[in-house]
Amino acid sequence: VSTQSTGSSGINAEYGIPNTNTTMLRFTTLLLVLSGATLATDQETFRLSFGQKGLDWFETVVATMEDIIKEIIMGGLVITPMDLNGVEVTNLKMRDIELPKPELSIVPSKGYRLNSELTMVIDGDWSFGFLGGDLTVNTKLNLDTVAGVDADMKNGIFRTAAGSCDVDFISLEIDMKNEFLNNIAKGMVEDVKERIAGIVCKEVNTALDTSFNDLFQAIPHEVKLHLLTRDIVFGFGPDSNPVFSSDHVDVPCRVQAQSKIPFPFAPPRGISDSVDPEFIGCVLLSEHLVNSVSFLALGKGAIRENIPNKRFPIGSDLTNTAYFKKSLPQLYKAYPNKDVVYKISNLRYPKLEFERNLQKVDVPLRVLIQIDGATVINLKLSLKTRGHLNIAGNVITGSCDEIKTKTVVVSSKIGDIDAGLANDIMDDLFSKTIIPDVNAFFKKGFRLPCVDKVIDTKKAIAETKDDFLRVCGDFELTDYTLAVVRREVEKIVDKFTLDY
Repeated sequence: VSTQSTGSSGINAEYGIPNTNTTMLRFTTLLLVLSGATLATDQETFRLSFGQKGLDWFETVVATMEDIIKEIIMGGLVITPMDLNGVEVTNLKMRDIELPKPELSIVPSKGYRLNSELTMVIDGDWSFGFLGGDLTVNTKLNLDTVAGVDADMKNGIFRTAAGSCDVDFISLEIDMKNEFLNNIAKGMVEDVKERIAGIVCKEVNTALDTSFNDLFQAIPHEVKLHLLTRDIVFGFGPDSNPVFSSDHVDVPCRVQAQSKIPFPFAPPRGISDSVDPEFIGCVLLSEHLVNSVSFLALGKGAIRENIPNKRFPIGSDLTNTAYFKKSLPQLYKAYPNKDVVYKISNLRYPKLEFERNLQKVDVPLRVLIQIDGATVINLKLSLKTRGHLNIAGNVITGSCDEIKTKTVVVSSKIGDIDAGLANDIMDDLFSKTIIPDVNAFFKKGFRLPCVDKVIDTKKAIAETKDDFLRVCGDFELTDYTLAVVRREVEKIVDKFTLDY
């Protein structure tokens, strides 16, 4: 069976839980929506990776909030009084600042570099003996600073740390509102440059060592998500220090969730891949992480499907024993022209396995064939699928290349049933029920519901590797997302302005 897909809601109206046919394959897509859900582990379960193209994108996002950044600087920059060869300069306040788009780049093995050109206008008062007046300092400077990022495992956050800070003045003029005094002021320029450079670097270093980390600490590190039938709390944090290579940055992460039942997995095997430089960034999700989502959300009995249903109402061929007149004559003979009810449920979470350019799903099912409310045949079924994933924009598509079933007869009220015959019957049943839905699912594609509102994906790829999935893309933040980010940043600015 080869197809391409997306599907219906996958919710059984009678039980309020996911339908078997859509959920078994859709759960593999949930990982792209959730980006996490795994047991408490001391190893990496997903990785963010980005190169210079990702930093260029971030520069553009920062530039859209220039007015907020100006408010932070102008509200928080403290300029202390100066004594310049007997001239007292006091009441210094920032009147204006211009911030062209900053430049971000990677410093291998150290962190990242921020290079920005600042134009500032500072007003103040001066006094010398009994003389005095007001002054204005106009300066344009180039700020070059390097910052490191480390994993704070105790607090579960990534922490920035100040590195080097250099200020190079392009121009600096002191206007004391008098030509004679302005000539005198020229002798104070170098002292003023030194003072301003010290103030700027002090504020930058304080922000990197303290303010940014306070913000990181304030960001929630747990999130509650409703996964199909239950609420699950996930904790997010670093796995190890980010790795700053010559052309990209890898950010190893781990996600934690609690379960009353022990997780039946070996520890994650790790991820050994990075960004594709053609894209802004990549997310690499371990097989371990996806199976943890499945284990938490799709445990025994979470997937159920009943027939008759909307597709196969009472009176359709599948719902009458006459359907088995040739394939299973003893059933028709014992229950001629009787209505048949099928009840299908999972016996274990669907288990997914990633291989290079291939994904496999394995889920054991219970199939009950009932007549007049009593179970006539009880079957245990192993369902395995093989297929591929693709991504176009915000839509996941793919192909289901193979579906296999292996059936075991648990009990029968119509005598012995040959295992091969039972398997043929189930293959026929699933070819008329699940397989058409799988084909429709993959043909239409699955639009990422959480991503669609916040990100506009321009181009992307989804590749399965050995033990992990790699999703890379170019994207833009939607107007909605930019508005939300601005609103949250403004809240932070208000808080820190009050602190000042």
